[in-house]
Amino acid sequence: MAQVRAGVLTVRSAVALAALGLIATGAPARGGDLEFYTGQALFAQCSAKPGEAAYEAQAARCAGYVMGVSDALQALQGAGATPRVCLPASASATAVEAVVARFLADHPDKRLMAAQDLVIEALSAQYPCR
Repeated sequence: MAQVRAGVLTVRSAVALAALGLIATGAPARGGDLEFYTGQALFAQCSAKPGEAAYEAQAARCAGYVMGVSDALQALQGAGATPRVCLPASASATAVEAVVARFLADHPDKRLMAAQDLVIEALSAQYPCR
């Protein structure tokens, strides 16, 4: 389990840095960024089912990525960036992850896009700023 936690922190740090670059520019990821992590790769992690051989590792990767993008976005918004996602105080990490997983399942046509773009799109659809 310690290896999984360390992996989550590494993924989370990388995602946060990638998300910071994306959000700071306000532009979607360019083609080269898609090679890093696509919506399809994130969907593979987030759609893992209990009982599958790598379920715990996949669930941890999904959680780390989604929360890393969400945390980076919230930090930037707190620093003055245009609000795109307004999470209610009642939104749990599990609920945020479920929103993204459901969005990825419902939009297979978008899974070739950069994963960070899809996380932001899913969260802004569920938790828009008004």
